[in-house]
Amino acid sequence: MITTYIDIIRHGEPVGGRVFRGRTDHCLTERGSEQFQQRIERLGQRWQHVVSSPLLRCKQSAQWLASTQNIPLSIEANLAEIHFGEWENQLVDAVMAEQSISQMWQDPMNFCAPQGEPTAALQQRVLVAWQQLLKTHQGQRVLVVTHGGVIRMLAQHLLELTANGMSKLSLPYAAVISFKVIDSEYEGQAQQWVSLEGMDGTEL
Repeated sequence: MITTYIDIIRHGEPVGGRVFRGRTDHCLTERGSEQFQQRIERLGQRWQHVVSSPLLRCKQSAQWLASTQNIPLSIEANLAEIHFGEWENQLVDAVMAEQSISQMWQDPMNFCAPQGEPTAALQQRVLVAWQQLLKTHQGQRVLVVTHGGVIRMLAQHLLELTANGMSKLSLPYAAVISFKVIDSEYEGQAQQWVSLEGMDGTEL
């Protein structure tokens, strides 16, 4: 029996205000860096590897942690946030004033911003990253630094949530969700058990 621990943390507050950020590559505010560091202190873990989205708001903190704890860092392109297409870097309030975005909450698995990435495509690539993560780091404790959309996609799949259910997860900046994955064998067949170990969605 092999047990793998995966802690998944959302990045801290980025510059740019309340926009559809998606692939827009904003760095963190000073507060955003502090949020991440505070959450790391609360977790009090020693990880064997850090895996990060390539976007600055994640990579910036991942590089800090890898340097501080002297642990290896990998960048995983499939952990990048969803692409919002024409809405990229547009103020949320301005977009909402011009068109309805209710499908994001009412039917999130079939949502796609104009010229953007479909939610189903996001989940597909995120699950590819998850399987690669488990294969590469089996038996380790790993920290993943990524985005709210990515975390919701993973949670929806791993916890078998309804599409609307995943929208009810509290994921403020620097929120963390932790999974335990047990790989074993029973009667010659490989078995894998995924369980939620903890979640901290308090605001910092």
